[in-house]
Amino acid sequence: MTGNPTRSRDRHVNRPRSRRFRVGPWLLAALLVPAIAWTDARADTPARAYPPSCFADGLPLGQGAQDPHLQGLSISLHGDFNACFVSTASPTYAVAQQECHYSEAVNVFVFRVPCSAGTSATLLEIDRAAGMQGHTDLYPTFPGVWVLQGAHIAYIRLSQDANTTTTQTFVNSPVYRNSIYTLENSAGQSAFDYNQSFTLTVDNNTGLALQFALDAYHPADYPAAALGMPLTGYLTGSWYDPAHSGEGILTQIFDNGDGAITRTFVATWYTFDATGVPFWLVAQGTFPIGATHVDNVAVQSVSGGGFAGAFNAVTRSAWGTMSFAFSDCSHVHFSYASGNGNAAGVPAGSGTRDWVRIGNIDALNCQ
Repeated sequence: MTGNPTRSRDRHVNRPRSRRFRVGPWLLAALLVPAIAWTDARADTPARAYPPSCFADGLPLGQGAQDPHLQGLSISLHGDFNACFVSTASPTYAVAQQECHYSEAVNVFVFRVPCSAGTSATLLEIDRAAGMQGHTDLYPTFPGVWVLQGAHIAYIRLSQDANTTTTQTFVNSPVYRNSIYTLENSAGQSAFDYNQSFTLTVDNNTGLALQFALDAYHPADYPAAALGMPLTGYLTGSWYDPAHSGEGILTQIFDNGDGAITRTFVATWYTFDATGVPFWLVAQGTFPIGATHVDNVAVQSVSGGGFAGAFNAVTRSAWGTMSFAFSDCSHVHFSYASGNGNAAGVPAGSGTRDWVRIGNIDALNCQ
């Protein structure tokens, strides 16, 4: 999301809700105690800012273009104050003095992305000036960021790594390249509900600030919220129909190690044949990362074999196809259709089912 927000991004940026202003000493004094607490409190609070499954695929730049309420403004961020204290005897003194007095106009964007169960996550993106991306000799530093929600005002924790308990993002930390950050809650502080309306302030620590007023999140404003959940490891688990206990599906999602391009979806449907004998079907297919459903996955039936390894080689036969989609972390919708040529006694038919999740994988809680 590079470029001047006043030009190419005009059709996305919601300007009336954001403004620049000068920070007065009364406001800095009101935030002094929260600022000290924020510096030390890096651990995430149990009051999560977003569902953990929301960022299973990381934080790619440019997501703000999908937000109809995207806000963006520019501000000058100063260089590294630490450079001002480099000794005159140091061989890096001349370069340090340039950084000490450096400032750079950056673009700041604030936006939301839809998560599961009608919730969202709020992100802040900082884009460096054109031609300065990746420069480490002269660079701007991270601003102060605080939130006002009702009567609650405090500096907040921001992180470039979602679903983590610590962060390396602090006031005056280097911003070498275009970067995106999640708004988090911090241990030891009252939690903000970023799904509700709040005001976000970005302070350049030299008396100038940007202010973004965000209204409450409404999923209906975001087309992506109506889509199913992206297929990630968070959807690995067991699913069943509570009205027919004893039958179920186990789903597993694997990375393929191809440079984050595709994943493999596997589903094992443990069901019964017409005589009540247990019968398993196995579906397996590849899909592009980011997909919200898999369609017409090839399904095989397996026969032969025996108990605990005492058996001959099994026979795998093409059975038909299945398709899967997950509206949220707790519900799966699937369809099935057997093909022609199944052996006598092999269950066959077509239809759709909506099942629910039995439970989450330990340490991979989908919300």
